[in-house]
Amino acid sequence: MKKFNILIFLCFTSLCSSQSKNEKEERIPISEFPEIAQSYFNTISHDVKYLKFYKETDGDKLSFEAKFKIKKLYYSVEFDTLGKLEDIEIVIKKKYIPKNTLKEILKYFDTNFRKSRFLKIQKQYVNYTKKSDKQFIQHIVDNPNDKHTHFEIIAEIKTKQKHELREFIFDKNGIFKTSRIVTSSSYEHALY
Repeated sequence: MKKFNILIFLCFTSLCSSQSKNEKEERIPISEFPEIAQSYFNTISHDVKYLKFYKETDGDKLSFEAKFKIKKLYYSVEFDTLGKLEDIEIVIKKKYIPKNTLKEILKYFDTNFRKSRFLKIQKQYVNYTKKSDKQFIQHIVDNPNDKHTHFEIIAEIKTKQKHELREFIFDKNGIFKTSRIVTSSSYEHALY
């Protein structure tokens, strides 16, 4: 029986650790960025305050990210290893979440946690259109208030048992989708 309990504990621990965000980010030169995606930023570069490229690892997953600022908005554009666009995120303030959507999100936090504090909110765009990745990036830069697909929120939460930093994903209507723990090693870079 004791061996069985240890086995269950190990399986549970393994499952919990796989649901945490333990990203490591390393700044890289553009020459190490996926070749196909390198040219995507040529047309917007004259408007950019800064443009930096990163390699990001999260357990087994490797991705690449371009970060930049245009017209007071902070963008993060993520690609897979082949240069295929995964998503675009724009940092926003809570007041820019539509009222009904915010109401749903706050209801989720009030129902599930004793306390919560939002540290970072992003609108997330995934290209479900027929536009190429380059066209979609340019479209979002030109139309940052266009329809997005999700909200990503990094929040400090408190329950009776614990105090954690978590990343939450909500759909565009404020319906909860997923969450995962953000480890302290990925805390700073997660906050941009």
